[in-house]
Amino acid sequence: MQESHLLLQSAKSGVLVVSAHERRAYYLRLAVVVVGVLCVLVGAADATSRLVNNMGPDAAFLAFAPAAAINLPGQAGNNFAIVPARLKIPSLGVNAKVESVGIKAGAMATPSNFDNVAWYSLGAKPGAPGSAVFAGHVNNALLKSGVFERLSQMKTGDYITVEDSTGKALVYKVSSVEEYQPDAPTDALFATAGPSRLVLITCDGDWVSSARSYDKRLVVIAEPAY
Repeated sequence: MQESHLLLQSAKSGVLVVSAHERRAYYLRLAVVVVGVLCVLVGAADATSRLVNNMGPDAAFLAFAPAAAINLPGQAGNNFAIVPARLKIPSLGVNAKVESVGIKAGAMATPSNFDNVAWYSLGAKPGAPGSAVFAGHVNNALLKSGVFERLSQMKTGDYITVEDSTGKALVYKVSSVEEYQPDAPTDALFATAGPSRLVLITCDGDWVSSARSYDKRLVVIAEPAY
């Protein structure tokens, strides 16, 4: 492109003078570039769509799983036990700190506040054989919401992620959502042997003032995603 420089005495700066023919050529090249970029994007979208269709409904999960997830395809037969630091339920918007608890008054202790989740540290760790049990408040029977307030909305197939303090993650998929009586046998829920799984527990049913508790328990069970 030919350039003609005209020095403006007042500003002492160079001015680029471009002919009409050069402007048309520039806009033509720009249009060609834009069309090329659009073609690339459309082609990539089509390829992605084909990939998702071929991989099935878990393709999106694989694409957006935590970068440090350690039970991805090919590792399902291994045990990667971790000490949980955070529990995440994307479908409910839960991203909670995990407290390690034991037994209090003959039962699993509860978290110290309504925003945290308790992990039964006397039982199995996530990733190890048996049930890693977590408990959280549903509410305080008044206006304060608990971390598991919407746990009853979980559906089979929903994902749950447990992370340790370094960010390593184990991913589970919900296999059942059930309601239990408070005095129901819990040995199976607190198993320390057998397949690795998560057990999430919270209150459910009606509030019983005399007992200062709800009359049901909601239990969500999740199996390793892969």
